[in-house]
Formats: sequence, C-alpha cells, structure tokens
Amino acid sequence: MNEFFFSALSFGLAAGLKPGPLGIIVIQQTLSRGLSAGVRASLAPLITDGPIIIAALWFLSEFKSIDLFAAALSLVGGAYLFWLAAKMFRVSEISLTGKLKSQSSFATAVKVNFLNPGPYLFWFTVGGSYIIRGSTAESLVFVVTSIGTLIAAKIAVAVLAVCFFPSLESRGYLLTMKLLAGTLVWFGLVSIVKAAEVGLRYARDF
Repeated sequence: MNEFFFSALSFGLAAGLKPGPLGIIVIQQTLSRGLSAGVRASLAPLITDGPIIIAALWFLSEFKSIDLFAAALSLVGGAYLFWLAAKMFRVSEISLTGKLKSQSSFATAVKVNFLNPGPYLFWFTVGGSYIIRGSTAESLVFVVTSIGTLIAAKIAVAVLAVCFFPSLESRGYLLTMKLLAGTLVWFGLVSIVKAAEVGLRYARDF
C-alpha cells in the first residue's frame, strides 16, 4: 500500500508544481480575480481526470489478465516519466509574467486540461500500470492520492501567487522542480525494471 501512496504523492506533486497550461491559468485567475477564482481553476482535474480515469479503467480491465500488456504499459510509462523528468531538468528559468495577460475562466481551465495530453498519457501508461497491479483498495488509494495531491499543489501555487508571486520564479522553485524530476526518474526506473522482469519470465517460459 505504501508504494501506491508515495508514488501517487510524488506524481501528484510533480504534475501540480510543474509549469504548464493549467498552472498558468490558475495563476492568472488568482492574480486577476482573486484566490477563490484560482482555487476554482485548480479543481479542473476533478472534471477532466474523472472521465479519463474511467476510460482508462474500462480499457485496462479488458487486458487485466494479460501480464505482457501490463509490462508493455509499464515500459511506455517509464519512458514517459523519463521524458517528463528530462523536460523538468532542462528548466533553467521560470518566467510567468508575460503569460498572464489574457483573461480566462473556469470553463477555459477545464477545456485546457481536457486538451492537455498529459492526463491521457499518465492514466493510460504510468497510472494504468499501477491500477493493473494493485488491489481495489490500492488502486483507489493511488487514484485519490494522485488527484488530491495534484489539486492541493495547484491550490498551493494559487496561494503563492497571492502572497509571494516573485518566489514562483525563484531558485527555490527551480530546486523543487529538480528534486521532483529526480523522483520521476526513480519511478521510471521502477516501471522499466518491472516490465523487464515480466519480459524475462516470459522469455524463459518460451
């Protein structure tokens, strides 16, 4: 159970603190319309990720008994985590000021997150592999913790935007991003190792 909780916690924090379209909208809403608007924008994953998770659960349930499919999913998921970590490691400067000019809305936040490939890639790869491997309780813990941490991180960004907007572009924020990237590398390695173990087992049986 601990593996599912702590991995979900890391994934949620990384997704919540990573600069991206939804994060920009959260900050824009907070600065232009107040903290309550930023918090509402932070809740967009409740609307967008729910249908995506349901679709992933339905799709993955059709293949739950096929270990090779789970291994392939873990392999793709691990590669995706490496790709995300590489992007985060390459961040050398965070500048948000020039991206906060246009007005937005909660509907726009939902639309942006629906069109963002990130949630789809995560739930159909990394998240999906955890759902397949876990019991009902473990899968539930993983889903709830991932989304809850993601939303909490976005709300924290909204609070920072109100209280300490300059700190969002500070070295401390960049250091946090690097540390989170390191956790993504670790979980990427775990996913790939699990895929390799299944592949070797099938190779021996063959």
